[in-house]
Amino acid sequence: MALYIDAQSLKDAGMSVVKDEHGQPRYILTGRHGLANEGYILHTISGTELGELRQRSVGLSPTFDLSVNHARVGSIKKVFGVWREFIFVSGLNWLVIGNLLANQYHIYHGVKSVTTIASVGTASNTVFKIAITETRDVPAALLIAAILDHWRQSHLANPLVRHDVGMSYGV
Repeated sequence: MALYIDAQSLKDAGMSVVKDEHGQPRYILTGRHGLANEGYILHTISGTELGELRQRSVGLSPTFDLSVNHARVGSIKKVFGVWREFIFVSGLNWLVIGNLLANQYHIYHGVKSVTTIASVGTASNTVFKIAITETRDVPAALLIAAILDHWRQSHLANPLVRHDVGMSYGV
């Protein structure tokens, strides 16, 4: 199953309609950004809440709780990698491997691919295609895609700031 998120509208308006491969609306994704209490909520078109991703801790690598159908299924914490981004989703035992700058991610459960996320067909690279193999994984995969894009936009927010981690001794 392929679903599409307009990440720019999610950033600008705090809401995005998730569409299927035929352009038909399937879900509504809403989000709130800030230093604390960030989060995303996924609804059906009729308004039923399917899942939520809510910030639990603040810091350099904040933790988010992932809930599906009002039950906590795991938590997400970003791990800094040298060449790639690594995010582990505890509870689901998913490993997200990807590149924030290229907007390409793969989600694995063991050696089995759960989802792929990639920017598609627009000049601004703000539309993401989420290819999901199992229908039961849709809420978690869409919420993870939303937070990945938010981290990407935070990373690219100021092009004059270097984002590599280094130490300076005033020399």
